[in-house]
Amino acid sequence: MRALRWRRLLPILLVLIAFAARTWQLQDVPPGWSDDELSNAFVISQKIFQGDTSVYYTDATGLEAPFHVVAGVMLKIFGFNAIGMRLLPAFLGTLTVPLTYQVGRRLFNRRIGLLAAAALSVSFWSLMYSRINLRHVSLPVLALLVVYFFWQGITEEIDRTGFGRDRRLEIRPDPSISSPQSLISGFFLGLSFYTYFASRGIPLILLAFVLYLALVDQSRLRRRWRGVVVTFVVAGIIALPLILTLLQEAGADARVAEVAVPLTEAREGNFEPLLRHVLVTLSMFHGDGDAEYLYNIPHRPVFGAPRALFMWLGVLTAGWMASRPLWRKRQPASGHAFETDLAAAFLLLWWAAGITPGFLSVPPASLGHTILAQPATYLLLSLPLLPISGLLRRAGKRSGPALTVAALLLFGSVAARDLPDYFARWPRQGFVRFLYHADVRDVAEYLVQGPMTAGRNPAIEAPADFAISGLLAGPWDRLALGVALHNAGVEGVRPRWYHPQRAVMLALSGENVLAFSGYPEVDRAYDALYRPLGPTAGDYQLARVSAGPPATENRTCFRNGLCLLAA
Repeated sequence: MRALRWRRLLPILLVLIAFAARTWQLQDVPPGWSDDELSNAFVISQKIFQGDTSVYYTDATGLEAPFHVVAGVMLKIFGFNAIGMRLLPAFLGTLTVPLTYQVGRRLFNRRIGLLAAAALSVSFWSLMYSRINLRHVSLPVLALLVVYFFWQGITEEIDRTGFGRDRRLEIRPDPSISSPQSLISGFFLGLSFYTYFASRGIPLILLAFVLYLALVDQSRLRRRWRGVVVTFVVAGIIALPLILTLLQEAGADARVAEVAVPLTEAREGNFEPLLRHVLVTLSMFHGDGDAEYLYNIPHRPVFGAPRALFMWLGVLTAGWMASRPLWRKRQPASGHAFETDLAAAFLLLWWAAGITPGFLSVPPASLGHTILAQPATYLLLSLPLLPISGLLRRAGKRSGPALTVAALLLFGSVAARDLPDYFARWPRQGFVRFLYHADVRDVAEYLVQGPMTAGRNPAIEAPADFAISGLLAGPWDRLALGVALHNAGVEGVRPRWYHPQRAVMLALSGENVLAFSGYPEVDRAYDALYRPLGPTAGDYQLARVSAGPPATENRTCFRNGLCLLAA
């Protein structure tokens, strides 16, 4: 009874751990808003809040609508803050954990599913996309649902509650009739096209597995082919509105063309970029990871040793198991071992299709472009438990305690590396703070907690007008400041953005101007006009600009009545 109780409680405990890891310090990590998040908020406010019911928006080089519709609902409920922007990704990222458990349990056994889900729950890769407002995180959820129901519909049903069990469940009376699972998998496959462009790899996984079945188990394929057809027909019907939209709007899918540089070069006869991207992407698990500060500690691999060794051992194990039905002279029509070989082949095809976008796009080894492979990668990390279990059984030893210790050590190793990397190392990187506009958020917080608060510093009045500079003093910096001030309930302020190398903000009324200066650290033509006040906000130095426009009687006026006061 106690063992049964733990079996039921462990998956629930993993879900709670995953949700806690995806919502803890959601306001502070990431340290601000990325351009993509701000762009999504802009699309939601300009499209969805205005009643635009398109299935695809051409803004930001192409955005599928469903994620943004649901994100709009969250923003309406909670507002433009960390909860409103990031709670939906946190929910979806959490959902991948129990789904990975169920898929691992269905493909192999309960222990494989538990370890994969546990490692995923604390992984840097999953945390990254579960805590930012990007549609990428919805793809693993839909992919896992497709895999779960497709696998149920096309394979024999075997009880997989533990290692070495071969107790067959009742088979349907007429297996030639397509199962409800085929309809459900087709439904989720169709929905997956509305998540992220990497979803286009899912039908390739299913087709590749059907071809594999044609080689190793023709009788099963003859019984199940109708279900496969139903899956693709239902998916095609659901995806049809998106397909028609992409065909009708020129340049609607521009993002795919933008990132497919290695493929474009290969078509022109230059295969060097493609080869380099293949090598870098294959090394992303042990050597050279995603180089983007936005989504990774640059060049940090997904796994460090010995975790990468375990993962690659899982790849070799899956390859060996998948090859066995191909070279065996007499292939069993069913059985636990044969079903496990089929599962290994499916997992290997899933992982290979998932990492392929990293070969074909820039940057190589992108954690975002390869997100379809994320659950498969953690299942491969767990797969070596199968051969370890077999070796222990053949040696006449109990496999349970040893496998439990191995799983705990592997999970603890992932958690000990990934959690500090995500919550401590990554957000402190200077370029991460820059790309997430953390400096702008610090200015907003200072305006609320510093001079905006009466009595904090009598020498500095609450500024309704102030000047601010920055390397990205464009639309996203301004939008980031506006969102931060809105969240703080600050109204009536009028920030002026200026280029510190080319301009100084002067007060026409002759009064001093409050300026956030000193960032970025560049040569300014008007350094002598700034008088530092001492307080700082992020990377900014608060200063006064005491000089006003020079008085002149000979104004230069234009025909429209405007006059140049000073130059």
